[in-house]
Amino acid sequence: MESTETTFVGDISLLPEECLSHVISFTTPRDACVSSAVSRIFQSAANLDATWERILPSDYTSILSRAVNPVEYTSKKELFFRLSELPLLIDGGRMSFGLDKYSGAKCFMISARALSIMWGEDERYWKWIVLPESRFSECAELRAVCWLEIKGTIDSNILTMHTVYAAYLVFKVAPNAYGLSYPLQTSKITLAGDTVSEHFVRLDVRERRAPDPSFYWEIKDITDGVILPSKRQDWWLEVELGEFNSGDGTAGEVGMFYMGLRGGHWKNGLIVQGIEVRPKH
Repeated sequence: MESTETTFVGDISLLPEECLSHVISFTTPRDACVSSAVSRIFQSAANLDATWERILPSDYTSILSRAVNPVEYTSKKELFFRLSELPLLIDGGRMSFGLDKYSGAKCFMISARALSIMWGEDERYWKWIVLPESRFSECAELRAVCWLEIKGTIDSNILTMHTVYAAYLVFKVAPNAYGLSYPLQTSKITLAGDTVSEHFVRLDVRERRAPDPSFYWEIKDITDGVILPSKRQDWWLEVELGEFNSGDGTAGEVGMFYMGLRGGHWKNGLIVQGIEVRPKH
């Protein structure tokens, strides 16, 4: 009597666990987790340290050595999700490091203390405050300036290669803030000194109309291109400063600018946590 059992030639589940692990490691972190539902052999392969060792950045051990506090984990998969859910303070607490949970790409936030803030050390214009909801020990609060410029820099070679990144100013607006609606502010991204992105931005959206008729031309001519802030999951606000491609990691320094220079009008009430650099989805 002929056997009715069917053998499927090329069944991937028949591959050795090590081969499945290698294949899974070339997918996204999300797909690696989803593959666990295919079968027991897939689940076993998807949970191997070898799988997540290849998903983690190649320099992750070097970055972990810069952590303010030691990072404890029992598996490489646990480490990945630890870094994707809770950014790690590094470099004496002046920067944080995490991973994008969808792509595995590296994410960094530069603290206010590590930014270049014009007149940031002059107590007449800025003060440094402690906020428990900030991931950093200090935030910068604007007292009053008429010339506002904040700059952050990061080397492209520490980012995940061939990834489209965006930079975001992470901030809050004090209840009595003024001058952060109009005139519109500008943002700029440079790569090795060349401008690759430039926009108008507006941090305070509570004021719906310009206080001065001389600003009406802005509303009429460029409001459609103005980038407005959005609320983050951590309840801070962020506004995109622009985007860039990390390329092969040899492009040089990335400069990230937020500027309120137009009109010479006074501004107050901006609270800066830092500038975050993460993949743009």
